[in-house]
Amino acid sequence: MFAAINVAGPCLDKPADNRCKTCILDSSDYFSTLSLEVKRALQEFLQFKSFDRRALLYREGHSGENLFILMSGEVKIYKSLSNGRQQIHKLAVIPGDLIACEDIYLDKYSSSAEAISPVTICYLPKAHLQSVISRHREIPDALMRSMARNLNSYIRNIANLGQKNALERVASYLLFLHETHHERNLHSEELRESLTRTELADMIGVTQRTLIRGLKKLESDKVIALVKDGFRILDQKALEYLSAGG
Repeated sequence: MFAAINVAGPCLDKPADNRCKTCILDSSDYFSTLSLEVKRALQEFLQFKSFDRRALLYREGHSGENLFILMSGEVKIYKSLSNGRQQIHKLAVIPGDLIACEDIYLDKYSSSAEAISPVTICYLPKAHLQSVISRHREIPDALMRSMARNLNSYIRNIANLGQKNALERVASYLLFLHETHHERNLHSEELRESLTRTELADMIGVTQRTLIRGLKKLESDKVIALVKDGFRILDQKALEYLSAGG
């Protein structure tokens, strides 16, 4: 009963042809528990935008004006290194994921965000967010709970990667793709991969040559099959065993 009352639904204050059928606030892990009153207050300032593949949502060091809520597609968040490479520290792939949440109280973006597939987002100007927060204190509480869960998950992931060899890191990433597959509204048996080999190698901390060697070994061992746009898992138990350091 509470869930039904708590559903914001379409942005009723916007013209009918500009409304989503359902509101991302209702399904986002960050906002779904907020009261209907608060969701409607946030909806007033939500703005829809789409990005082509490889378009920048924002650039590191630029004025940090917005908080982004992913609706569809995949976004990489990264820092630029002095050697020209990128350190990817987050992939936003699940509808409802927040982008730039770590910069919510900063004047400038601390990282860059790039669409690695066609992306749709709702963005919320931080000035308006702060205005709504001043009237509804449940918002920072909800955001902090979700951000704390994600931070703990991130710390565990970094710790695990530090203890794994290259093949185990590759296996862990493939399991990540598998685990988020249905949450990205993907229904094929193949795990679509939008990262380039260079990006994937940088993200898991191996060289591109080592990454390719690991993928070929997993393929020759019939753990995965390499397909045009990604992977197909043939032996999930073997992948899980490798990821766990077996």
